[in-house]
Amino acid sequence: MEDRLAEFKREVLSGEYVKPSKITFQAFVPIWRENYALKNLGAYTRRNYMGIIESRLIPEFGHHELENIKTMHIVEYFSRLRKTDARKDNRSIPLSTNTLLNIYKVLKSILDNAKKWNLIAVNPMDGVDRPIPAKTEKREMKQRKRSYGAAEAEKAIAALYQEPETWRLYFIGVLLGGFRRGEYLATEWNQVDFKLGGIQVEKQITFDEDGNAIEGELKTEESEAFVPMPQWYMDELKKFRKKWIAQRNEVGTQWRGGDKQYVFHSGFGGKYYPNTPSLTWRRILKRHDLPPIRLHDLRHSTSKILREDGVDLKAIQERLRHTRLETTANIYTAKSEKISRYTANRLEKLNPFTRPQSVPSDPPQQAN
Repeated sequence: MEDRLAEFKREVLSGEYVKPSKITFQAFVPIWRENYALKNLGAYTRRNYMGIIESRLIPEFGHHELENIKTMHIVEYFSRLRKTDARKDNRSIPLSTNTLLNIYKVLKSILDNAKKWNLIAVNPMDGVDRPIPAKTEKREMKQRKRSYGAAEAEKAIAALYQEPETWRLYFIGVLLGGFRRGEYLATEWNQVDFKLGGIQVEKQITFDEDGNAIEGELKTEESEAFVPMPQWYMDELKKFRKKWIAQRNEVGTQWRGGDKQYVFHSGFGGKYYPNTPSLTWRRILKRHDLPPIRLHDLRHSTSKILREDGVDLKAIQERLRHTRLETTANIYTAKSEKISRYTANRLEKLNPFTRPQSVPSDPPQQAN
């Protein structure tokens, strides 16, 4: 008690003391949303965050006053989530690390701002470890295919030439340009530069908080950039543009695109729903018996193919428009046997048997 009193006196005298707030977690959420989420998070991210708050965090922490949420409370909460989740069909299903991480991020954002705005003296999240995969999950993640190499990419491109032209050019473009799903959906013809041979990325198709498809800002400032493309692909786009114009003229008054000129549209000029390419890609994989990877893994494939061909990480970072080189190195450069063999082959020059007089004809025997 004497130690606590001394600490209290020190905080008061130094100006660090924060009077405990009686506001509950549930009452604080609208304050956090208004003063942080609306200013710093995109509509789609806000939608996901609010879903986690309503389904996960309010039931657990909603009635607690902020000052009464302790580190051990949060640690025990995540410990329960790691074991089982009985929220689905009354069955106990362990949550994935990715789901745990999303819950962690949302809770941390809320309590970080509560501390920043002096509503709590201590942030209980400071003692909570960031969720990481267990060994079994790590093994499963390693076994899951995360990208295509050059040979598999060639097979996928050949299969896409049996698909409708719109989707063929969309998926090949994602693979070659490393575009995010919504970025390429939002591309209009005025962003396609046939003279310079590439595509300017300026926006994305995403969701608003109500789940409607909208044009939104890009993920980062670095995402807005010009992406050079192979000439053969640009030639394909040029032929596609002629058909696109003919189709628009044929549709006439039924055209729903207005002034928008989306390269890839839903038939009458309107934007695609953001999930449509993912669903279409899964069907194409099944139809052609292609190795199963996610649509976003085509972006990973861009990195892997370039890396296998000897392109340095900095150049790959610029093409994928990452803010940090670390992201390119850690996430998008998947392990490749070809890269590993290329690295090992670089050491062949040290082979002593290829150099005259490098190894004695009768090497000394090892002493007993």
